[in-house]
Amino acid sequence: MALVAAVRYGRLALTRHAMPYIAVARHAVVDDHVLIRVHRGWGVHGACDGSVVGYQTDNLHAAADSVWAVHLTGTARVVTAPEDPDDMFGPLPSFVDEPAFEPVHLRIDPAFVDVQFARGVAQWPEPHAG
Repeated sequence: MALVAAVRYGRLALTRHAMPYIAVARHAVVDDHVLIRVHRGWGVHGACDGSVVGYQTDNLHAAADSVWAVHLTGTARVVTAPEDPDDMFGPLPSFVDEPAFEPVHLRIDPAFVDVQFARGVAQWPEPHAG
């Protein structure tokens, strides 16, 4: 869980209308579970509440010699916001697909946690204007 706590955002994997769906989410590690903040306007909270979901975080954005990814699988539940959500998650995004970000919080209690790690990975060349 220390690797999950080392980054701020991840990907929430769920099924929506019986189809796979991935949503970006802000998270915080609290004890042995993960608290996630998503935008109510995306509607993913209803599909997740009481369902088994996946959550993945990584350091793939970092220009490093090693990369890692953590995959959590567990049941998600809609929960009330923590007392100080800005302290836990930071300020709300200034823009989302909808006019204003309306937070909804989910708690994931992981049943499975897997870590993938690779060292000595090749660095991609810098993108260039073509």
